[in-house]
Amino acid sequence: MALTGAHSPAERRQQIVSFLVHQRSGILCCTGSKRIDPGVWALPVWYRAALGTSDGAIRPLDCIIPRWTDLAHELAEDSPVILIVQDFSGGGLRWLQIQGVSRPVETPDWPRLLPRWISTAQPDALYLVVKVTPGRIDLIDEELGWGVQATVEV
Repeated sequence: MALTGAHSPAERRQQIVSFLVHQRSGILCCTGSKRIDPGVWALPVWYRAALGTSDGAIRPLDCIIPRWTDLAHELAEDSPVILIVQDFSGGGLRWLQIQGVSRPVETPDWPRLLPRWISTAQPDALYLVVKVTPGRIDLIDEELGWGVQATVEV
């Protein structure tokens, strides 16, 4: 589903929800803690939108992160994060920038998150799941001009 320009706020929210449900990957970013490493961390991740998104509500996203990454070690309860999700259906640069907070998920729903899992290793041994709760979503679309074209406060 392509993201497009001008819509009413309700239409924009529904369009963002539909877009997020149909995408599966993005770039998750966070800043490092002062006690571990004060750097900035970014990593491509898989994500899945929460179930029950047909009502137009923007719900948290479950991001799947390899446990061996620095990003997995930096994320803690209520860590501020940004998730960038690109729209590959259009010809130009268009993406959502999702600002929110993350929290680790203690008992992930692995069959929903990784439905084609065939490894003998348990997913918990390889991956951490963090729930990203959006606070603000910006649409950036160079076909409409440079900069943020629409904002949804969640």
